[in-house]
Amino acid sequence: MIELKNKLQLAPQLILTPQLKILLKILQFNTIELNEYLLQEVQSNPFLEIEFNDLLDRTFQNEEKEIHLTDEFNWEEPILLEPKFLIYTSEEPEDEGSLLERSLGTEETLTEHLFWQLGFHELSPLEREIAQHIIGNLNERGYLVVSPQDISNDLGVPLEQVERIRTLIKTLDPVGVASLDLKECLLEQLKFLGYSKDSLPWLLIERSLEEIPEGAEVLAQKYGCSLDSIQEALDVIKSLEPYPARNFFSTRGIYFEPDLRFFKEEGLWKVEVLRDKNFKVCFNSVYYRFINNKRLLNKAKAKEFLREKLRSAEHLLKALDSRYTTLYKVGKAILETQWEFLEKGIKFFKPLTLKELSRLTNFHESTLSRVISHKYVDTPIGVFPLKFFFSTGYQTQRGESVSAVAIKDYIKEIISQEDPKEPFSDNEISQILLKKYGLKIARRTITKYREELGIPSIRERKRK
Repeated sequence: MIELKNKLQLAPQLILTPQLKILLKILQFNTIELNEYLLQEVQSNPFLEIEFNDLLDRTFQNEEKEIHLTDEFNWEEPILLEPKFLIYTSEEPEDEGSLLERSLGTEETLTEHLFWQLGFHELSPLEREIAQHIIGNLNERGYLVVSPQDISNDLGVPLEQVERIRTLIKTLDPVGVASLDLKECLLEQLKFLGYSKDSLPWLLIERSLEEIPEGAEVLAQKYGCSLDSIQEALDVIKSLEPYPARNFFSTRGIYFEPDLRFFKEEGLWKVEVLRDKNFKVCFNSVYYRFINNKRLLNKAKAKEFLREKLRSAEHLLKALDSRYTTLYKVGKAILETQWEFLEKGIKFFKPLTLKELSRLTNFHESTLSRVISHKYVDTPIGVFPLKFFFSTGYQTQRGESVSAVAIKDYIKEIISQEDPKEPFSDNEISQILLKKYGLKIARRTITKYREELGIPSIRERKRK
Protein backbone atom coordinates (compact mmCIF):
# COMPACT_ATOMS: atom_id res chain seq x y z
CA MET A 1 0.00 0.00 0.00
CA ILE A 2 1.34 3.42 -0.97
CA GLU A 3 1.75 5.77 1.98
CA LEU A 4 1.48 9.51 1.38
CA LYS A 5 3.38 11.82 3.72
CA ASN A 6 3.67 15.59 3.88
CA LYS A 7 7.26 16.73 3.61
CA LEU A 8 8.73 20.26 3.45
CA GLN A 9 11.28 20.56 0.69
CA LEU A 10 12.82 23.47 -1.25
CA ALA A 11 13.20 22.82 -4.97
CA PRO A 12 13.16 25.07 -8.06
CA GLN A 13 10.08 24.44 -10.19
CA LEU A 14 8.44 26.10 -13.17
CA ILE A 15 4.93 27.24 -12.28
CA LEU A 16 2.49 27.38 -15.17
CA THR A 17 0.92 30.75 -14.39
CA PRO A 18 -2.00 32.18 -16.41
CA GLN A 19 0.49 34.59 -18.00
CA LEU A 20 2.75 31.70 -19.09
CA LYS A 21 -0.21 29.71 -20.41
CA ILE A 22 -1.24 32.53 -22.72
CA LEU A 23 2.35 33.17 -23.81
CA LEU A 24 2.93 29.51 -24.74
CA LYS A 25 -0.31 29.55 -26.68
CA ILE A 26 0.26 32.65 -28.79
CA LEU A 27 4.01 32.18 -29.27
CA GLN A 28 3.41 29.65 -32.04
CA PHE A 29 0.71 31.69 -33.81
CA ASN A 30 1.52 33.26 -37.15
CA THR A 31 0.01 36.63 -38.09
CA ILE A 32 -3.29 35.31 -39.43
CA GLU A 33 -3.81 32.87 -36.54
CA LEU A 34 -2.98 35.60 -34.03
CA ASN A 35 -5.47 38.02 -35.55
CA GLU A 36 -8.24 35.42 -35.41
CA TYR A 37 -7.42 34.70 -31.77
CA LEU A 38 -7.42 38.41 -30.86
CA LEU A 39 -10.81 38.94 -32.48
CA GLN A 40 -12.24 36.09 -30.40
CA GLU A 41 -10.73 37.48 -27.19
CA VAL A 42 -12.10 40.96 -27.85
CA GLN A 43 -15.60 39.52 -28.18
CA SER A 44 -15.40 37.78 -24.79
CA ASN A 45 -13.48 40.39 -22.75
CA PRO A 46 -15.15 43.77 -22.11
CA PHE A 47 -11.81 45.39 -21.20
CA LEU A 48 -10.48 44.85 -24.73
CA GLU A 49 -11.60 46.64 -27.85
CA ILE A 50 -10.58 47.07 -31.47
CA GLU A 51 -9.69 50.34 -33.13
CA PHE A 52 -9.81 50.04 -36.91
CA ASN A 53 -7.04 51.95 -38.63
CA ASP A 54 -9.26 53.50 -41.27
CA LEU A 55 -11.26 55.19 -38.48
CA LEU A 56 -8.26 56.69 -36.70
CA ASP A 57 -7.26 60.27 -37.30
CA ARG A 58 -3.67 59.75 -36.27
CA THR A 59 -0.90 57.16 -36.52
CA PHE A 60 0.21 55.65 -33.24
CA GLN A 61 3.92 55.39 -32.85
CA ASN A 62 5.81 52.52 -31.22
CA GLU A 63 5.44 52.45 -27.45
CA GLU A 64 8.39 51.07 -25.56
CA LYS A 65 6.68 51.14 -22.16
CA GLU A 66 6.46 47.79 -20.45
CA ILE A 67 2.99 46.52 -19.58
CA HIS A 68 2.85 45.62 -15.88
CA LEU A 69 0.48 43.01 -14.56
CA THR A 70 -1.64 43.91 -11.58
CA ASP A 71 -2.01 41.26 -8.91
CA GLU A 72 -4.70 43.27 -7.10
CA PHE A 73 -6.65 46.13 -8.62
CA ASN A 74 -7.13 49.23 -6.49
CA TRP A 75 -10.79 50.05 -6.93
CA GLU A 76 -10.51 53.38 -5.15
CA GLU A 77 -7.93 54.98 -7.45
CA PRO A 78 -9.13 57.10 -10.39
CA ILE A 79 -8.92 55.31 -13.71
CA LEU A 80 -6.89 56.64 -16.63
CA LEU A 81 -9.21 56.67 -19.59
CA GLU A 82 -6.50 56.88 -22.23
CA PRO A 83 -6.40 53.57 -24.14
CA LYS A 84 -3.11 51.66 -24.11
CA PHE A 85 -2.33 50.38 -27.57
CA LEU A 86 -0.27 47.27 -27.98
CA ILE A 87 -0.14 46.69 -31.71
CA TYR A 88 2.34 49.09 -33.21
CA THR A 89 2.63 50.74 -36.60
CA SER A 90 5.67 51.97 -38.45
CA GLU A 91 6.42 55.65 -38.75
CA GLU A 92 5.82 55.60 -42.48
CA PRO A 93 2.66 53.92 -43.82
CA GLU A 94 3.51 50.82 -45.79
CA ASP A 95 2.52 50.33 -49.41
CA GLU A 96 -0.82 48.52 -49.44
CA GLY A 97 0.28 46.15 -52.18
CA SER A 98 3.47 44.99 -50.51
CA LEU A 99 1.95 42.48 -48.10
CA LEU A 100 -0.93 40.93 -50.01
CA GLU A 101 -1.98 37.47 -48.96
CA ARG A 102 -0.02 34.81 -50.80
CA SER A 103 -1.14 31.32 -51.59
CA LEU A 104 0.84 28.25 -50.52
CA GLY A 105 0.77 24.95 -52.30
CA THR A 106 0.77 22.78 -49.17
CA GLU A 107 0.94 23.30 -45.44
CA GLU A 108 3.88 21.78 -43.60
CA THR A 109 3.18 18.26 -42.37
CA LEU A 110 4.12 16.80 -39.00
CA THR A 111 6.65 14.51 -40.72
CA GLU A 112 8.43 17.45 -42.37
CA HIS A 113 8.42 19.41 -39.12
CA LEU A 114 9.96 16.54 -37.15
CA PHE A 115 12.61 15.70 -39.75
CA TRP A 116 13.60 19.38 -39.92
CA GLN A 117 14.31 19.36 -36.18
CA LEU A 118 16.14 16.02 -36.35
CA GLY A 119 18.44 17.58 -38.93
CA PHE A 120 20.10 19.53 -36.13
CA HIS A 121 20.99 16.38 -34.17
CA GLU A 122 24.05 14.26 -34.86
CA LEU A 123 22.49 10.92 -35.80
CA SER A 124 24.07 7.95 -37.52
CA PRO A 125 22.47 6.52 -40.71
CA LEU A 126 21.01 3.68 -38.60
CA GLU A 127 19.58 6.11 -36.05
CA ARG A 128 18.00 8.15 -38.82
CA GLU A 129 16.46 4.98 -40.23
CA ILE A 130 14.97 4.21 -36.81
CA ALA A 131 13.64 7.78 -36.55
CA GLN A 132 12.12 7.49 -40.03
CA HIS A 133 10.43 4.23 -39.04
CA ILE A 134 8.99 5.81 -35.88
CA ILE A 135 7.79 9.00 -37.59
CA GLY A 136 6.31 6.99 -40.45
CA ASN A 137 4.11 5.09 -38.01
CA LEU A 138 2.51 8.08 -36.27
CA ASN A 139 -1.25 8.47 -36.57
CA GLU A 140 -3.16 11.72 -37.17
CA ARG A 141 -3.08 12.47 -33.42
CA GLY A 142 0.70 12.06 -33.14
CA TYR A 143 0.75 8.71 -31.33
CA LEU A 144 2.94 5.75 -32.31
CA VAL A 145 0.65 3.01 -33.63
CA VAL A 146 3.20 0.17 -33.55
CA SER A 147 5.12 -1.07 -30.54
CA PRO A 148 8.84 -0.27 -30.15
CA GLN A 149 9.44 -4.01 -29.98
CA ASP A 150 7.96 -4.44 -33.49
CA ILE A 151 10.25 -1.70 -34.80
CA SER A 152 13.19 -3.41 -33.10
CA ASN A 153 12.29 -6.71 -34.77
CA ASP A 154 11.69 -5.16 -38.21
CA LEU A 155 15.02 -3.30 -38.27
CA GLY A 156 17.03 -5.89 -36.36
CA VAL A 157 18.27 -3.40 -33.76
CA PRO A 158 18.20 -3.53 -29.93
CA LEU A 159 15.02 -2.29 -28.28
CA GLU A 160 17.10 0.11 -26.16
CA GLN A 161 18.29 1.90 -29.30
CA VAL A 162 14.72 2.29 -30.58
CA GLU A 163 13.61 3.70 -27.23
CA ARG A 164 16.51 6.13 -27.16
CA ILE A 165 15.50 7.59 -30.54
CA ARG A 166 11.82 7.64 -29.54
CA THR A 167 12.74 9.54 -26.37
CA LEU A 168 14.53 12.13 -28.50
CA ILE A 169 11.52 12.51 -30.82
CA LYS A 170 9.18 12.98 -27.85
CA THR A 171 11.17 16.06 -26.80
CA LEU A 172 10.79 17.71 -30.21
CA ASP A 173 8.03 20.12 -31.10
CA PRO A 174 5.20 19.24 -30.56
CA VAL A 175 6.26 17.81 -27.21
CA GLY A 176 4.84 14.35 -26.53
CA VAL A 177 4.67 13.20 -30.13
CA ALA A 178 5.50 9.47 -30.67
CA SER A 179 4.04 8.57 -27.27
CA LEU A 180 2.29 5.23 -26.91
CA ASP A 181 -0.70 6.48 -24.92
CA LEU A 182 -2.28 9.57 -23.38
CA LYS A 183 -0.58 9.15 -20.01
CA GLU A 184 2.92 9.04 -21.53
CA CYS A 185 2.11 12.05 -23.73
CA LEU A 186 0.92 14.22 -20.83
CA LEU A 187 3.80 13.21 -18.56
CA GLU A 188 6.30 14.14 -21.29
CA GLN A 189 4.76 17.61 -21.50
CA LEU A 190 4.89 18.01 -17.71
CA LYS A 191 8.55 17.02 -17.79
CA PHE A 192 9.18 19.67 -20.46
CA LEU A 193 7.46 22.30 -18.29
CA GLY A 194 9.74 21.45 -15.36
CA TYR A 195 7.40 19.46 -13.12
CA SER A 196 9.03 16.75 -11.03
CA LYS A 197 7.74 13.22 -10.50
CA ASP A 198 6.58 14.03 -6.98
CA SER A 199 4.55 17.07 -8.04
CA LEU A 200 0.78 16.86 -7.71
CA PRO A 201 -0.03 17.17 -11.45
CA TRP A 202 2.41 14.33 -12.16
CA LEU A 203 0.87 12.11 -9.45
CA LEU A 204 -2.66 12.76 -10.70
CA ILE A 205 -1.76 11.76 -14.27
CA GLU A 206 0.39 8.80 -13.32
CA ARG A 207 -1.91 7.28 -10.69
CA SER A 208 -5.40 8.71 -11.20
CA LEU A 209 -5.81 9.67 -14.85
CA GLU A 210 -9.06 7.74 -15.16
CA GLU A 211 -10.42 9.33 -11.97
CA ILE A 212 -9.83 12.96 -13.03
CA PRO A 213 -13.34 13.30 -14.58
CA GLU A 214 -14.84 12.50 -11.13
CA GLY A 215 -13.91 15.99 -9.97
CA ALA A 216 -11.62 17.84 -7.58
CA GLU A 217 -13.48 16.88 -4.40
CA VAL A 218 -13.00 13.15 -4.97
CA LEU A 219 -9.28 13.62 -5.71
CA ALA A 220 -8.77 15.94 -2.74
CA GLN A 221 -10.24 13.32 -0.42
CA LYS A 222 -8.11 10.56 -1.96
CA TYR A 223 -4.79 12.42 -1.73
CA GLY A 224 -5.51 14.32 1.47
CA CYS A 225 -4.85 17.68 -0.19
CA SER A 226 -6.74 20.93 -0.13
CA LEU A 227 -9.36 21.54 -2.78
CA ASP A 228 -7.43 24.56 -4.08
CA SER A 229 -4.26 22.49 -4.56
CA ILE A 230 -6.14 19.84 -6.51
CA GLN A 231 -7.90 22.45 -8.63
CA GLU A 232 -4.60 24.16 -9.43
CA ALA A 233 -3.10 20.82 -10.50
CA LEU A 234 -6.16 20.09 -12.65
CA ASP A 235 -5.80 23.48 -14.34
CA VAL A 236 -2.23 22.56 -15.26
CA ILE A 237 -3.38 19.22 -16.69
CA LYS A 238 -6.16 20.90 -18.70
CA SER A 239 -3.58 23.18 -20.32
CA LEU A 240 -1.71 20.18 -21.79
CA GLU A 241 -2.27 18.95 -25.36
CA PRO A 242 -3.74 15.41 -25.56
CA TYR A 243 -3.29 15.26 -29.36
CA PRO A 244 0.20 16.62 -30.25
CA ALA A 245 -0.41 16.47 -34.02
CA ARG A 246 -3.65 18.45 -33.85
CA ASN A 247 -2.26 21.52 -35.64
CA PHE A 248 -0.43 19.66 -38.42
CA PHE A 249 -2.25 18.81 -41.60
CA SER A 250 -1.88 19.03 -45.37
CA THR A 251 -4.28 21.12 -47.36
CA ARG A 252 -4.46 23.27 -50.49
CA GLY A 253 -5.02 26.98 -50.82
CA ILE A 254 -3.45 28.11 -47.53
CA TYR A 255 -3.07 31.89 -47.29
CA PHE A 256 -0.37 33.52 -45.25
CA GLU A 257 1.16 36.85 -44.45
CA PRO A 258 4.82 37.43 -43.52
CA ASP A 259 5.48 37.90 -39.82
CA LEU A 260 8.85 39.67 -40.29
CA ARG A 261 10.47 41.92 -42.85
CA PHE A 262 14.18 42.22 -43.64
CA PHE A 263 15.04 45.46 -45.44
CA LYS A 264 18.01 47.69 -46.10
CA GLU A 265 17.84 51.34 -45.13
CA GLU A 266 20.68 53.85 -45.45
CA GLY A 267 23.14 51.03 -46.02
CA LEU A 268 22.10 49.07 -42.90
CA TRP A 269 20.05 45.87 -42.70
CA LYS A 270 17.06 46.13 -40.37
CA VAL A 271 14.30 43.83 -39.14
CA GLU A 272 10.67 44.74 -38.57
CA VAL A 273 7.94 42.73 -36.87
CA LEU A 274 4.89 43.12 -39.08
CA ARG A 275 1.65 43.94 -37.31
CA ASP A 276 -1.89 43.87 -38.61
CA LYS A 277 -2.55 47.01 -40.65
CA ASN A 278 -6.33 46.88 -40.30
CA PHE A 279 -6.89 47.12 -36.56
CA LYS A 280 -5.30 47.73 -33.18
CA VAL A 281 -6.09 46.07 -29.86
CA CYS A 282 -6.36 48.33 -26.82
CA PHE A 283 -7.98 48.61 -23.42
CA ASN A 284 -11.63 49.62 -23.56
CA SER A 285 -11.56 53.05 -21.93
CA VAL A 286 -15.33 53.40 -22.04
CA TYR A 287 -15.85 50.24 -20.03
CA TYR A 288 -13.49 51.52 -17.35
CA ARG A 289 -16.22 53.97 -16.33
CA PHE A 290 -18.35 51.10 -15.10
CA ILE A 291 -15.75 50.40 -12.41
CA ASN A 292 -16.63 53.69 -10.72
CA ASN A 293 -20.27 52.69 -10.51
CA LYS A 294 -20.61 52.09 -6.75
CA ARG A 295 -23.96 50.37 -7.12
CA LEU A 296 -22.47 47.86 -9.52
CA LEU A 297 -19.38 47.25 -7.39
CA ASN A 298 -21.50 46.41 -4.37
CA LYS A 299 -22.31 43.14 -6.09
CA ALA A 300 -19.59 40.63 -5.28
CA LYS A 301 -20.07 38.55 -8.43
CA ALA A 302 -19.89 41.59 -10.69
CA LYS A 303 -16.76 42.84 -8.93
CA GLU A 304 -15.05 39.45 -9.22
CA PHE A 305 -16.05 39.22 -12.89
CA LEU A 306 -14.52 42.63 -13.66
CA ARG A 307 -11.35 41.81 -11.73
CA GLU A 308 -10.90 38.51 -13.60
CA LYS A 309 -11.49 40.07 -17.02
CA LEU A 310 -9.13 42.97 -16.27
CA ARG A 311 -6.34 40.57 -15.29
CA SER A 312 -7.02 38.45 -18.36
CA ALA A 313 -6.74 41.52 -20.60
CA GLU A 314 -3.45 42.55 -19.01
CA HIS A 315 -2.07 39.01 -19.28
CA LEU A 316 -2.94 38.92 -22.96
CA LEU A 317 -1.33 42.28 -23.72
CA LYS A 318 1.80 41.35 -21.78
CA ALA A 319 2.03 38.01 -23.61
CA LEU A 320 1.63 39.77 -26.96
CA ASP A 321 4.41 42.17 -26.04
CA SER A 322 6.66 39.22 -25.16
CA ARG A 323 5.78 37.49 -28.43
CA TYR A 324 6.73 40.51 -30.51
CA THR A 325 9.93 41.03 -28.53
CA THR A 326 10.87 37.39 -29.03
CA LEU A 327 10.12 37.56 -32.76
CA TYR A 328 12.25 40.68 -33.10
CA LYS A 329 15.24 39.14 -31.29
CA VAL A 330 15.01 35.95 -33.35
CA GLY A 331 14.70 37.89 -36.60
CA LYS A 332 17.61 40.15 -35.70
CA ALA A 333 19.86 37.18 -34.91
CA ILE A 334 18.95 35.47 -38.19
CA LEU A 335 19.53 38.67 -40.17
CA GLU A 336 22.92 39.29 -38.55
CA THR A 337 23.95 35.77 -39.61
CA GLN A 338 22.48 35.66 -43.13
CA TRP A 339 22.68 39.24 -44.43
CA GLU A 340 25.44 38.30 -46.92
CA PHE A 341 23.10 35.73 -48.48
CA LEU A 342 20.51 38.48 -49.06
CA GLU A 343 23.11 40.69 -50.73
CA LYS A 344 25.40 38.27 -52.58
CA GLY A 345 23.51 35.04 -53.14
CA ILE A 346 23.25 31.43 -52.01
CA LYS A 347 27.01 30.78 -51.89
CA PHE A 348 27.21 33.14 -48.90
CA PHE A 349 24.55 31.28 -46.93
CA LYS A 350 25.93 30.67 -43.43
CA PRO A 351 25.45 27.60 -41.22
CA LEU A 352 22.89 28.24 -38.50
CA THR A 353 21.36 25.75 -36.06
CA LEU A 354 18.84 26.05 -33.25
CA LYS A 355 21.67 25.54 -30.78
CA GLU A 356 23.62 28.47 -32.23
CA LEU A 357 20.51 30.66 -32.35
CA SER A 358 19.80 29.74 -28.72
CA ARG A 359 23.28 31.02 -27.82
CA LEU A 360 22.67 34.29 -29.70
CA THR A 361 19.20 34.98 -28.27
CA ASN A 362 19.33 33.28 -24.84
CA PHE A 363 16.09 31.45 -25.67
CA HIS A 364 15.64 27.70 -25.20
CA GLU A 365 15.80 25.60 -28.37
CA SER A 366 12.25 24.32 -27.89
CA THR A 367 11.01 27.91 -27.59
CA LEU A 368 12.83 28.85 -30.78
CA SER A 369 11.28 25.90 -32.59
CA ARG A 370 7.81 27.24 -31.73
CA VAL A 371 8.70 30.79 -32.73
CA ILE A 372 10.07 29.73 -36.11
CA SER A 373 7.38 27.22 -37.03
CA HIS A 374 4.83 28.39 -39.66
CA LYS A 375 6.26 31.89 -39.84
CA TYR A 376 7.58 33.76 -42.88
CA VAL A 377 9.82 36.71 -43.61
CA ASP A 378 9.53 39.22 -46.45
CA THR A 379 12.94 40.08 -47.97
CA PRO A 380 14.08 42.08 -51.02
CA ILE A 381 14.68 38.79 -52.89
CA GLY A 382 11.41 37.07 -51.96
CA VAL A 383 9.36 35.58 -49.13
CA PHE A 384 10.97 32.72 -47.17
CA PRO A 385 9.91 30.49 -44.28
CA LEU A 386 12.05 31.25 -41.24
CA LYS A 387 13.15 27.62 -41.34
CA PHE A 388 14.87 28.29 -44.66
CA PHE A 389 17.64 30.22 -42.90
CA PHE A 390 18.72 27.20 -40.84
CA SER A 391 21.27 24.73 -42.07
CA THR A 392 24.07 22.55 -40.78
CA GLY A 393 27.59 23.45 -41.88
CA TYR A 394 31.13 22.29 -42.59
CA GLN A 395 34.55 23.75 -41.99
CA THR A 396 36.88 24.33 -44.92
CA GLN A 397 40.61 23.67 -44.67
CA ARG A 398 41.03 27.43 -44.22
CA GLY A 399 38.73 27.38 -41.18
CA GLU A 400 35.76 29.03 -42.90
CA SER A 401 32.20 27.83 -42.28
CA VAL A 402 30.10 26.75 -45.27
CA SER A 403 26.44 25.81 -44.95
CA ALA A 404 24.81 22.71 -46.40
CA VAL A 405 22.67 25.01 -48.57
CA ALA A 406 25.77 26.54 -50.16
CA ILE A 407 27.33 23.08 -50.63
CA LYS A 408 24.22 21.94 -52.52
CA ASP A 409 24.64 24.93 -54.80
CA TYR A 410 28.29 23.95 -55.37
CA ILE A 411 27.20 20.42 -56.29
CA LYS A 412 24.58 21.76 -58.67
CA GLU A 413 27.17 24.03 -60.31
CA ILE A 414 29.73 21.20 -60.68
CA ILE A 415 27.20 18.89 -62.32
CA SER A 416 25.98 21.65 -64.66
CA GLN A 417 29.56 22.02 -65.99
CA GLU A 418 30.31 18.30 -66.43
CA ASP A 419 30.74 16.53 -69.75
CA PRO A 420 27.37 14.89 -70.52
CA LYS A 421 29.20 11.89 -71.99
CA GLU A 422 31.41 11.48 -68.92
CA PRO A 423 29.44 12.75 -65.89
CA PHE A 424 31.02 12.98 -62.46
CA SER A 425 30.45 10.28 -59.88
CA ASP A 426 29.59 11.23 -56.32
CA ASN A 427 33.13 10.34 -55.26
CA GLU A 428 34.58 12.60 -57.98
CA ILE A 429 32.31 15.45 -56.87
CA SER A 430 33.62 14.95 -53.34
CA GLN A 431 37.21 15.26 -54.63
CA ILE A 432 36.38 18.42 -56.61
CA LEU A 433 34.84 20.05 -53.53
CA LEU A 434 37.97 19.23 -51.55
CA LYS A 435 40.34 20.54 -54.22
CA LYS A 436 38.38 23.64 -55.26
CA TYR A 437 36.75 24.76 -51.99
CA GLY A 438 38.70 22.91 -49.30
CA LEU A 439 35.57 21.02 -48.20
CA LYS A 440 36.04 17.45 -47.04
CA ILE A 441 32.64 15.81 -47.46
CA ALA A 442 31.90 12.09 -47.50
CA ARG A 443 30.58 10.44 -50.65
CA ARG A 444 27.34 9.34 -48.95
CA THR A 445 26.70 12.98 -47.97
CA ILE A 446 27.17 14.02 -51.61
CA THR A 447 24.66 11.33 -52.61
CA LYS A 448 22.19 12.59 -50.04
CA TYR A 449 22.47 16.23 -51.18
CA ARG A 450 22.26 15.23 -54.86
CA GLU A 451 19.05 13.28 -54.23
CA GLU A 452 17.58 16.21 -52.27
CA LEU A 453 18.30 18.41 -55.30
CA GLY A 454 16.47 15.93 -57.54
CA ILE A 455 19.59 15.25 -59.64
CA PRO A 456 19.75 11.71 -61.13
CA SER A 457 22.65 9.35 -60.48
CA ILE A 458 25.70 9.16 -62.75
CA ARG A 459 24.24 6.16 -64.60
CA GLU A 460 20.95 7.92 -65.35
CA ARG A 461 22.69 11.16 -66.41
CA LYS A 462 24.99 9.29 -68.71
CA ARG A 463 22.07 7.42 -70.28
CA LYS A 464 20.25 10.68 -70.96
